[in-house]
Amino acid sequence: MKKEARMTISLTQVRTEETLNELRERTALASKFAWYMVSGITSMVFREKGEAALNEIWRQLLSSEQKERFLAALDKLEIAGNPPAVTAALYHYFSNAIGGLNMQVVVESPKKAWIRYMAPWGSYPGMAALTVPPSVRRTILSTWHPRNGEFLNCPRLGWVATKFVAEGHPYDEGYFFEYDHDLRPEERFRVEHVEHSPEFIPETAPRLNPKTWPEARIMKGGYNYSVDYVRHVIAIVHSLFGAYESCNIITKAMRLLGAQFTGELANATGHKGTDPKGIADMFGAIFAAFRNPAEITAQDNTATLTLGGLVPFTSEADPELRAAVFEFFIMAVRQRNGHLSITRSFDEAALSERWIIKDEGEWLW
Repeated sequence: MKKEARMTISLTQVRTEETLNELRERTALASKFAWYMVSGITSMVFREKGEAALNEIWRQLLSSEQKERFLAALDKLEIAGNPPAVTAALYHYFSNAIGGLNMQVVVESPKKAWIRYMAPWGSYPGMAALTVPPSVRRTILSTWHPRNGEFLNCPRLGWVATKFVAEGHPYDEGYFFEYDHDLRPEERFRVEHVEHSPEFIPETAPRLNPKTWPEARIMKGGYNYSVDYVRHVIAIVHSLFGAYESCNIITKAMRLLGAQFTGELANATGHKGTDPKGIADMFGAIFAAFRNPAEITAQDNTATLTLGGLVPFTSEADPELRAAVFEFFIMAVRQRNGHLSITRSFDEAALSERWIIKDEGEWLW
């Protein structure tokens, strides 16, 4: 008698309501995956294009984030009424903490306020931090911070960088200072090594208003932070190198990220199975973390994943970019089970992806 085919269907809809624990799990997974993408793509730019290109990526990335986020956030964070130096320091302290970074702030006076970015970095996790040229940290800390005075309409506000992890210090550190005179653009940033700086005392540190910033809002803010960085990195790589070369860079980054982090992401999603359904569930969980609708259909040795979006990578048709992104998942399938194949089709009208994972019954590689 012929064995009856088994079919299972699972849907991952974009939910308008989540429990706090569901939100924690979703945003933690999204942030982990997003920062792997940012770190991987920018690392590949460094490998393929060199140090100057990597610095340019970060210069444009931080400039675009500042234009989009800074002023709008001052009222949201409830810090707009402070003196300029304090406002600038509190912005970086709160916004980066919301984004998942370990931050410290010390308000020394109304005209002088310190911030510290504690290791490990959000980007370039693990050993990757050791390979980043020191110039990149100088670029990162000299692009956004010195322009805060311009955005705050305070030409007297400057930024002094005092320590850099990449140069052997325990953290990245600096202070905002309001001078007694207007600064020329070239005077807004300087480096001054300071061996001894004020102590951060957590018990007396500024805190977000818990009524307007409950845990759920903080987690959603961190999610938006990570999605924006992926979106901007891809757009900047495209603008610098053009469609063909940017997709080549993203393809290489996706393949290596898939080889390096698939096992970790399987653990993070809770879907550790290596059959077609288990791998489709892992992929579905990753995309659902970014609020993309996903449907998984499994029958015998085949699983089909239908995606209604490709956030954080793109919301456009852009076939070359979508194909480049797909390389991560090709590599992930190969990593999990050498008997499996994965194919992709794309409905441009619906902006819908359809991926088929199949057990071919033999070793493919």
